[in-house]
Order: sequence, then C-alpha cells, then structure tokens
Amino acid sequence: MPLKKGEVYQCPDESCGCEVTVTKGAPSDCSGTQNPTCCCGKTMVKKN
Repeated sequence: MPLKKGEVYQCPDESCGCEVTVTKGAPSDCSGTQNPTCCCGKTMVKKN
C-alpha cells in the first residue's frame, strides 16, 4: 500500500492529535505495507 498524494494520516491517540498529509506519493511499484509512525510511537491511521 504505497502512500498516495492527498492522503491524511492521524495518530490514534486523541491526546496527541498529530496529523500528516502526503504531499508526494510513493511510486506505483512501491511494495511497502506499513502506515507512518507518529513521533509518540503509535502507528498512524488513514483519516476518512
């Protein structure tokens, strides 16, 4: 699941509240499967 331009990821910890917006996506042949990790150590989730 490569990151795509425009996607927004947020930290699941409500007390943290960090969000990341992808400004440049990965190439389509990227085979990565991990979501970004927040500075607090939690795996970020894609915002709907």
